[in-house]
Amino acid sequence: MATHEVAVPMRWADMDALQHINNVAMMRLLEEARIRFLTDNVPQPREAKVTMFVAHHEIDYLAPLLYSPEPVRIVLHVTRIGRSGFDLGYEVIASDGAVAAIAETSMVVVDEAGRPAPLPAALRTELAGLVGDPVPFRRRRVSV
Repeated sequence: MATHEVAVPMRWADMDALQHINNVAMMRLLEEARIRFLTDNVPQPREAKVTMFVAHHEIDYLAPLLYSPEPVRIVLHVTRIGRSGFDLGYEVIASDGAVAAIAETSMVVVDEAGRPAPLPAALRTELAGLVGDPVPFRRRRVSV
């Protein structure tokens, strides 16, 4: 599976009254990791800029993420490639090695009018080399 790890520093202000990283701050950490992942792995040619936006987020919190001066490690990979979009999966790893959260973001490519547009062939090719397993969300698990 193709993965990419990004170290993202936490801020003291990311902590809430319960002394763990706030859910809004968690989304900011994921955003920073996503931007770095896309910048490092999916370069855009200047003449054919691709516009995309976040269409959906999903997250399962598995353990509190406590503030640490050590950066949080976020492991990313592509989980799905569709006609006009793709999904990115995340694993958020605390400084003690515990997985604090798993998440997924759906990105959609849009045209000048903001309507979904087909993924450019070059982008599809780049993303295909970064595909990994689906995110094992609790709601997707089947109980026996």
